[in-house]
Amino acid sequence: MLGAIVRFSVRYRGLVVMLAGLLMAYGGYALSRAGLDIFPEFSPKQVVIQTEAPGLSSAQVEILVSQVIENAVGGLIGLQSVRSESIQGLSIITLVFDEETDIYRNRQLVAERLAGVASLLPAGIGPPVPVPLSSSSATILTIGVESGHLDLMELRSLVDWSLVPRILGVPGVADVNVFGGEQKQLQIRPLPDRLRLYRIGVDELVEAAGRATGVVGTGFLENRNQRITLQTSGQPVTPEELAGVVVRHTEGGNILFGDVAEIGHGAAPRIGAAAINGRPGIVMMVIGQYGANTLTVSRAVEAALAEYRPVLEQQGVKLHPNLFRPANYIETSLHNLTGHLLVGGAFVVLVLVLFLFNLRTALISAIAIPLSLLSAVIVLLEMGVNLNIMVLGGLAIALGEVVDDAIIDTENIFRRLRENRSSPSPLPIHEVVYRASMEVRGSVVYASFIVALVFVPLLTLGGVAGRLFSPLGFSYILAILASLGVALTVTPALCYLLLGRARLSGRQPPLIRLLLPPYGLALRLITRVPTLTIFGSLLLCLLGASILPMLGGRFLPELREGHYIVHTASASGTSLEESIRTGTALTRQFLQIPGVVSVSQWAGRAERGADTFGSHYSEYEVELEPMSGREQQGVLDRLRGILAGFPGILYEANTFLTERVDETISGYTSPVVVNIYGSDLDLLDRKAQAIAALMREVPGAVDVQIRSVPGTPVADVQLDHDRLRQWGLRPKEVYLALQAAFEGAVVGHYYEGNRVFDIAVVLPPEHRRRLSDIGNLPLGLPGGGVVELGQVARITQVEGRYNILHKGGQRLQTVTCNVSGREMSDFLNELRTRVLNEIPFEAGAYPEFTGAAVEQAQAREDLILHSLLAGVGVLILVYIALGSLRHVLLVLINLPFSLLGGVLAVVVTGASLSVGSMVGFVTLFGITVRNSIMLVSHYAHLVEEEGEEWNLGTAVRGAQERLPSILMTALVTALAMLPIAVDSDNPGREIMGPMAAIIIGGLASSTILNLLIMPAVMLRYGRFRAGEGT
Repeated sequence: MLGAIVRFSVRYRGLVVMLAGLLMAYGGYALSRAGLDIFPEFSPKQVVIQTEAPGLSSAQVEILVSQVIENAVGGLIGLQSVRSESIQGLSIITLVFDEETDIYRNRQLVAERLAGVASLLPAGIGPPVPVPLSSSSATILTIGVESGHLDLMELRSLVDWSLVPRILGVPGVADVNVFGGEQKQLQIRPLPDRLRLYRIGVDELVEAAGRATGVVGTGFLENRNQRITLQTSGQPVTPEELAGVVVRHTEGGNILFGDVAEIGHGAAPRIGAAAINGRPGIVMMVIGQYGANTLTVSRAVEAALAEYRPVLEQQGVKLHPNLFRPANYIETSLHNLTGHLLVGGAFVVLVLVLFLFNLRTALISAIAIPLSLLSAVIVLLEMGVNLNIMVLGGLAIALGEVVDDAIIDTENIFRRLRENRSSPSPLPIHEVVYRASMEVRGSVVYASFIVALVFVPLLTLGGVAGRLFSPLGFSYILAILASLGVALTVTPALCYLLLGRARLSGRQPPLIRLLLPPYGLALRLITRVPTLTIFGSLLLCLLGASILPMLGGRFLPELREGHYIVHTASASGTSLEESIRTGTALTRQFLQIPGVVSVSQWAGRAERGADTFGSHYSEYEVELEPMSGREQQGVLDRLRGILAGFPGILYEANTFLTERVDETISGYTSPVVVNIYGSDLDLLDRKAQAIAALMREVPGAVDVQIRSVPGTPVADVQLDHDRLRQWGLRPKEVYLALQAAFEGAVVGHYYEGNRVFDIAVVLPPEHRRRLSDIGNLPLGLPGGGVVELGQVARITQVEGRYNILHKGGQRLQTVTCNVSGREMSDFLNELRTRVLNEIPFEAGAYPEFTGAAVEQAQAREDLILHSLLAGVGVLILVYIALGSLRHVLLVLINLPFSLLGGVLAVVVTGASLSVGSMVGFVTLFGITVRNSIMLVSHYAHLVEEEGEEWNLGTAVRGAQERLPSILMTALVTALAMLPIAVDSDNPGREIMGPMAAIIIGGLASSTILNLLIMPAVMLRYGRFRAGEGT
């Protein structure tokens, strides 16, 4: 079959070349229209359910809301895990499904279960709602506005009713989370003294306000000729109009709203605040849809903002369009990778010219690069795979290898054409091209499949590692298989067209003539002491193997995104005002760091966001100017130094993508997570505090935090049922009055043009500050009159908790940390050992270690196991290619020698064994086996096809004839990787750089073994017999 393909390509060479040209043109067109993203979708199939529970404490939300929904969604098809977080006024439940499930069907199944849940929840609780489906990286853009002319209420109205709808209209945008500003309401603010004076309770005021406001449909009139719609007008929409509405009619006259309350526009009770560079403002986080392309959507949102910017400027509003722009990292990485590909391609052409000393042969080989890569891109795009940094990384790694098949083919055809020219009875050109191509075809095909096969384990990895790295492996395999197709078809056709009748020198290229004599001498010297040579090689291999366990590991290397996210948490219960004051002081210091462009802060949470942060929590977006990876690390160190010197806060700082990956793995933005499960929250608190204290003692621990900290101040209102009976009050009536007074009760809406605002009853801010204000609240009595809440309830301040965590239906407490100055795997092993040995766990409580550190260890184990299984397939292919078990074992000798070079590369570059580094070793082993097969199969060809006797002369001749192709393929691959390996601590190179360094180091050591040691080993232990097969 292969022979038929090659003959067809040589016979219809013009057609083949024309089709190749069309393929390249279409590939370039498709590439120019393709979007580019950061990472592939690495989040699991999950559905997040949000339920607003106004006024409920975290303990009440846990029992009355979260547990009810958890029970309702349990047993869904494909449901893998359930975790929840209950905070004051909000329940967030995250459902994670199996990878094989369809995310849209999952949401449908969840919606069906939720349809019956609303009736099981207490009155006043909002319906459980699945949050909009978003991409793994979620944030497309963070923007902000501030104004010296508009107050925060006017600014928030502008954002909510003008800017946010414009952004939501951009294709690819799922949601916009808005932090800060003040939401406008027409407020009825009861005055307790006036309520007591007029003997009106808050509950009566709420009921009257509900009847005084709002719009209802009133139907229509219809006669024989017309239908006339009824429309009402006259709703009170101004403070003055509402103040004149009657609350109660008495014999002495009317009691008006203006008599018992302040009426005016005010801000709804806030759950979040924001600042930009230390000044009050509004921060908007634009969330991308599931599968949306970050770069495309970012540019579309920016175009929409550019159109709207003049409108904002006319109103005195300053727009900050790039507080955080993930697309910057994409563009920088793309620019760097494009430069690497161009420089690597130039190196490849230079090597080909130097070794072949013929521009035509260099051109034939070099054409395989764009043709193979573009073919892979076409297949990826047709399969619906978005181009991202991992896909491009796979293509970049394949850059040096896609040309190898063409090099081997072209070099052999070139050499056979030279020999045919000097032959006394030359063969036809097409026959020479065919025979030369078929001479190496079998080994090339097997070698290509072997290189592709070693990458199959990447496609079988599970978890986040699999979702991140499988596109890299897939794009690499496609490129390798495409290069094989090019070598089978385009290369023979071009060789016939460009070399068939070209003037070819009968002499070898100058560089080869220069290398062959010393190389032959070296081989003869080494073959004299084969035992010593083999023993020395084994010692070096053992050295590399001994160093390998000493290399630490981490899931991902430090990413240089040009942006850092800082999280701070003050004491639970800290107010929004205090969090903003703290943030302003921190921002002032952050902006003094050279290279920091802007700092935005938001405290608390957004109204529609799925985050569960309280008023004590703040997040900062620290944007940097373009700088090197080392300079970015310096900024991070300065940030952590400032945070460490600031009293009273817990903190952590990291890059956005690293946090998103960590959060996807464990639900937290830290790489090391310890969960303690149990039912007794006090017991869990004690164990968490013990683990946190021990964690701080382990070298390398930074940013240690307990995630569900007790001690939140709670005002506990304990009703006295005897007193309630005495006054004729019911408990829920009291609860509703409390909710209206302190949470606010929306009783209607009013309209300003197309804008809709709430009408709400809520106590004035000055009556919502002290514990005594609760007891002074007037409650209406059934027979008329009022009684203060303090007369029917005991009010005390107690300690509660801000949030309560569940996972798998169990309560848990969580301790997290980052790791600095130490390999993560070593840290986790020491932490696990000390926790299990030094902290006793009572019955019903137990720890779980998770996070990126655990994921990295699992990914490493899975990769090794799957690689061993793939290794069985490799052995089978090698055996088929060589036909001798003895030769298979001899080929495998090269693998540990390639390991030595890779390990030394890790040591020299100071890198760690991330999952990407492990991929580098996988790549290296495939290339090493391929080069060994090329040498051994050529020995078999000399003995079996050309009738040479297997001796020292044949061993030297075979090695010398394979020297150009082996050296070229090794140098081409290494030099193609060199631009990526150099300065790998920069954007776009963080994952691929260590991988490339390992490939280069391993290629150096394996090529030395393949060219110098392997011939001696084969001469001593190889068996080749003419006419008997290998």
